[in-house]
Amino acid sequence: MLSHDIRQAASILQQGGVIAYATDTVLGLGCDPHNRGAVDKILWLKQRSLDKGLILLVEDLAAIEQLSHPLSAKLRLEITAAQKNSPTTWVVPANDAVPTWITGTHEGVAVRIPQHDTARALCQAGGAIVSTSANISTHPVATTSRELRDWFGPHLDYVLEGAPGTGVASEVRALMGAKVYRHGS
Repeated sequence: MLSHDIRQAASILQQGGVIAYATDTVLGLGCDPHNRGAVDKILWLKQRSLDKGLILLVEDLAAIEQLSHPLSAKLRLEITAAQKNSPTTWVVPANDAVPTWITGTHEGVAVRIPQHDTARALCQAGGAIVSTSANISTHPVATTSRELRDWFGPHLDYVLEGAPGTGVASEVRALMGAKVYRHGS
């Protein structure tokens, strides 16, 4: 991925834009999680309820702790070990820095450290990013840039080209406890 493309996408995110990009799982729609207007636009595009909450991609464990409370060494190891096996999204207790339009009706925030080069570089360039599958809720996920443009057309401010990873949504599980909200690949 050209660093110019990453810088361009990060700049658009900082300006309140909505982008499409490849992740370690599927093609995703993203925006700055602190920009309510951009989040509302994604929810409108997906026809998704605010109540459900959204996943955030973050650069590393330190970024997770900016959204939660400090993690014990055991929990840090659990996250690191799971990342090596398959993409895992963790639900952690949200702190006051997380907007309610990200958590929805939940007390936790869903976060993932991407292993995909594009998504990881985007987080490094611009910080946390909303990550939700590129589809209208209950419909199949877009698998090509062409489908992205056909479905979302002029409502996307940028499409960061790249192939997604597994093609299957990540597993979503509670960091504390054994609850699995969604099984992944």
